[in-house]
Amino acid sequence: MDTEERSSRSRVRPVLVSIALAAIVAALVAAATVLSGTINSANATLVLMGFDTNRAHLIIALLIGGAAAAAAALITNRTVWPALSGFGAVAALFGYTFVSQTDNALKATGAAGTFDLNGWLLTALALVMSGLISSWAGATLALAVRPVLAQTGAAVRETVRGRRIDLGHLRAPLAVVLAGLLLVVSVPVFGDMVNFTTDARMLHGAPPKVGLAGGEPAPKAPGMTTSQRPWRSWQPSGGGSVYTADLPAPWTNGPPTERIDIYLPPGYNPDSKQRYPVVYEAPFPYDLWDKSINIGAALDSLIDSGKIPPVIAVFLDDLGAPILDTECANSVDGSQRMDTFISSTMVSYVDSNYKTIAKGTARAITGFSEGGYCAAILALRHPAVFGTSIPFSAYYFAGEGNPESGRPFAGSPSALADASPMILAARLSPADRAKLYFVVIAQPSQPLYGSEAADFERLLNAESYQFVSLKADLPHGWDQVRSELPAALEAWATHMTAAKVFQG
Repeated sequence: MDTEERSSRSRVRPVLVSIALAAIVAALVAAATVLSGTINSANATLVLMGFDTNRAHLIIALLIGGAAAAAAALITNRTVWPALSGFGAVAALFGYTFVSQTDNALKATGAAGTFDLNGWLLTALALVMSGLISSWAGATLALAVRPVLAQTGAAVRETVRGRRIDLGHLRAPLAVVLAGLLLVVSVPVFGDMVNFTTDARMLHGAPPKVGLAGGEPAPKAPGMTTSQRPWRSWQPSGGGSVYTADLPAPWTNGPPTERIDIYLPPGYNPDSKQRYPVVYEAPFPYDLWDKSINIGAALDSLIDSGKIPPVIAVFLDDLGAPILDTECANSVDGSQRMDTFISSTMVSYVDSNYKTIAKGTARAITGFSEGGYCAAILALRHPAVFGTSIPFSAYYFAGEGNPESGRPFAGSPSALADASPMILAARLSPADRAKLYFVVIAQPSQPLYGSEAADFERLLNAESYQFVSLKADLPHGWDQVRSELPAALEAWATHMTAAKVFQG
C-alpha cells in the first residue's frame, strides 16, 4: 500500500465515523421522543390549539429534526452530516403522513379534486427544503454553543485535577449551569403561556372570582335562603382531592386503557349517606384544565362559598386515542367508541364507585371548543343520562372544529348530520326535550362560535328547550372559560334546585 493510498484512507475513515455517529445520535434522539411519549403529547397540544393532526405532525417532526441535528453536531463537531441526519429524522417522523396523504390524493375523485403531479412535486420539494433548513439551523446553533461547552468541560477537568477551586476557571461552568437552570425554569412556563393563557402561572392557586361574570343566567341573589340553596345545610369547607382511574379503552388499536380523573369535593366521605351531583367534562384531562384555569381551586372556592353545592367532577383524558380528534363520537368504522364510553362506561363506573345522585337531572356535561361540541351532542344523544349541557364556545355542526374533526365520521353526510346538535335538537321528541337544560356560553360577536351559539339558542327557543345564555366578554379561549365558569355552574345549581334534585 503506497503512501498516497494510506493517506486517502486516513482521510476517509474520520468522515465515515462522523457520518455513522451523526446518524446514530439523530436516530437515538428521534427514538427517545417517540418512546417517551413526547411526540404524542406535543401533537395533542397543537391539535388543542387548533392545528389539524397532519400539520401538528409536520411541526413536531421539524422541531425534533432540528434537535436531532443539534445533538449530532455537538458530538461530531460537524455541520453537514448532522444536518443530513436531522433531515433523516424529519423524514422518518413525517414520512408515513406524507405517504398517506399522497395515497389519498391519488385516489381522489369528484368534488375532492384529482391528483396534481406538479403540485405533488412542489409539496415534496417544500418538505425537503423545510426539513433541511430546520436541521441545518439546529446543527449550526449547536456548533455555535459547542466552544462554550468545551471550555466548560475543560475548566471542570482542570478544577478536578488541581483539587482546588479556581473561580476564574469556574466562570464558564457556572454560566452554563445558570443558563441551564434558567431554561429549565422558563421553558415550561413559556409552554403554558403559549398552550393555555399568558397568565396561566400568575393565577396558580388563585381561583376565579365567585359570582356572575357576564351573560344572563337564572337570577341568583346573594341572600338566597337555605330553601333556595338547600346544600347550605351540609355545606363543607376546605379543599377537594383528585383521583385517577384506568378503564378499558374504547378503541381497537391503541393503549389498552383510558384514564379518567375524578375530583371529589371538600368533605367527601365514602362512608356518609350524603350523595353528590356530578359534572362530566370531555375530552380534556384534569391536568389541562388545572393548568389553564386552576379548576381545582375554582371548584373549591365555589363550593366553600356556598355558590354551588359540593359536586363531583369527572374529566376524560382521550389523548391516547388513535383518532386523536375524537369528537366524543363512535367512529363510523367502529374502531373507536367514545360516545359509548362517556355516556355508559364512564358514568356507570362513577355511579358504582362514588356517592353520586345517580339520575340525569343531577348530571351535567361540559367542555370547551371541541369539548363544547361534545357537551351539546352527548346531552342530545343521551337526555336521560346528562340532564344539563354546558358548552363553552362550541360549534354545532359535526366536523367544523378543524380539518381533522370529520375523521370519526368518515365523510358520511348522514353520519355528520346525525352528529350535529343543530340538526339533532330539532329531531328529539317533546318528552326528551323536557329532560334537558342548556347553559350556552360564547362571545356573540365572534365568528363561528358566536354566530352558531346564537343560531343554536334560537333553535332551542323555537323547540321549547329550557336554556340560559351567557354572553361572554372574552372570545374563544381558556380566559373565557375561567371568566364564565362560576356563572355557568351557578346556573346549573339553580336549575337542579328547581328540579328538586336535593330533595329525598
